[in-house]
Amino acid sequence: MAPSPTRTQDESTQQHLPRQRRLPMHRPAVTRIPLSRRVIASFAVVACAAGTVTVITTSGCDQNGAPVPEWVPRPVDHIPYPQHPFLSPNGTNNMHDDAYMSDTYEVSGPLPDGAEVTLKKFADNINTCVTITFDRQGRMLTTNVSILDVSLLLLDPETLDVLATYPLPPRDPSDPLFPYNDTSGATYFVMDNLDRVILTDSNNAIQVVAYSDDKNAFELVQRYDLSDVVVPMDAPARDHVQMAIPDWKGQYLWFTTRYGVVGTLCIASGNVQSTVLAGEEIENSFAVAEDGAYILTDHAMYRFEVNGDGAPVQVWAHPYDRGSHVKPSNFNQGSGTTPQIFGDLVAISNNADPRMDILFLKRSTGETVSSIPVFDDGRSTTENALPGLVREGPNGKEYSVIVDNNYGIERNKLLTTEGCWTDHAGTLVRIDLVPDARGDYHATQVWRSPEKSSQLLPKISLTDGILYVYTYKWLTDEETYDWYLTGIDFFTGKTLFSIPTGKGLDYTNFGQPLILGPDGHTAYLGTMAGLVRVRNP
Repeated sequence: MAPSPTRTQDESTQQHLPRQRRLPMHRPAVTRIPLSRRVIASFAVVACAAGTVTVITTSGCDQNGAPVPEWVPRPVDHIPYPQHPFLSPNGTNNMHDDAYMSDTYEVSGPLPDGAEVTLKKFADNINTCVTITFDRQGRMLTTNVSILDVSLLLLDPETLDVLATYPLPPRDPSDPLFPYNDTSGATYFVMDNLDRVILTDSNNAIQVVAYSDDKNAFELVQRYDLSDVVVPMDAPARDHVQMAIPDWKGQYLWFTTRYGVVGTLCIASGNVQSTVLAGEEIENSFAVAEDGAYILTDHAMYRFEVNGDGAPVQVWAHPYDRGSHVKPSNFNQGSGTTPQIFGDLVAISNNADPRMDILFLKRSTGETVSSIPVFDDGRSTTENALPGLVREGPNGKEYSVIVDNNYGIERNKLLTTEGCWTDHAGTLVRIDLVPDARGDYHATQVWRSPEKSSQLLPKISLTDGILYVYTYKWLTDEETYDWYLTGIDFFTGKTLFSIPTGKGLDYTNFGQPLILGPDGHTAYLGTMAGLVRVRNP
């Protein structure tokens, strides 16, 4: 069994990219690094008690060392996402940032000049951080998974020290989904408007957990056992409660299970009502808006609402093209996206052959407004969300989403020498849905980036117009990967910069989310050694 996540909390590694000229938000451009400086760039490694400090002098370049074009941060025009009244502020309440699952931020992220990279380890062996949220005091809360052990951690955002630990039920290694295909066990959680964590554990219970400043410890506020609600299965297979989110009236918790249960839990009485989408899987998070819960299975997109008796009722269902097989990187034969709610629409992908499509559906009816195939024949899929936004245009609302091509990523090869990415197709595209003068919508591809992201959950800074991804470069001589936090221009798709974070398994990310901190100059992401922070001090 793995050691407690707090045993090695003092172990960290920092890399300081020497400050040249800090790029002020919205003002000057990034200074192009002269070629001569790039050629003579060197690495200095200094051993210290806390780990290793690596000084890198290639800030402002891409991952091949080439200088990037001059560029000025500029905000993205958008309609702000509504604030869920029973969740903490947008950008801090779950891995997808808000109840609409937009994967966008109203704050800036880190820039290359003077960037500091820190690796924080929470165990002696493989461990990683998944969902990250922030309370009203700016402290971080995250789930840390170490082989079988799962814990909720409260972290100091400056030192990354563990302030409190809340052990959760361990994962079951006999489960056929273990370890790479199980997305339950507190992988997803949300933070409510009272700074309480609402999570689902490996024992199929919803837990409401709060940190007590008086006691300097986490406390269990409420526990709801849902073991009688999950789909019965023959051992060792088992159903899992995936996620729980409050409705917009604060009366119910919506929840789903891996094998098709959609349910509501009355917060006042604890009464549970549910329905089963027989034969269908729900492996990703879902979205909750004023008009109900938006839930995507491996067969169809659904909208549910709560009826007068508190039961979940299907409003509409939109079956989609599931394709012919499970594509490399996907969990099942179906869509790998989380529903993206914006404006009057919801966006998802399907699993069609030879290329998957991005679908824009009406929130009111589930009808298709428009769709568009993406990427190349036979090498097109995503197991990721669709970061997006809506804005007012001359002819009505205009929509944009980012699609990350994960085709060829094989999670079961993560710990092999060459890792998951030997056959990774990669590239990202921006898709826009814009109405013409008659109000008819048409989806088009705006740009295609050649970057290959690790399957990290990408994020958009709406303040600066930067799409953040996590890219890699295979080092043949060393038989390992170099890793980079890479910024892509939302408007043009051009790569703006790549901040080197480190090399090898410790810095490897294979799907954990990227989070932008509320301070406006920091990014966090889980890796196979814990947590990486990239910031401009």
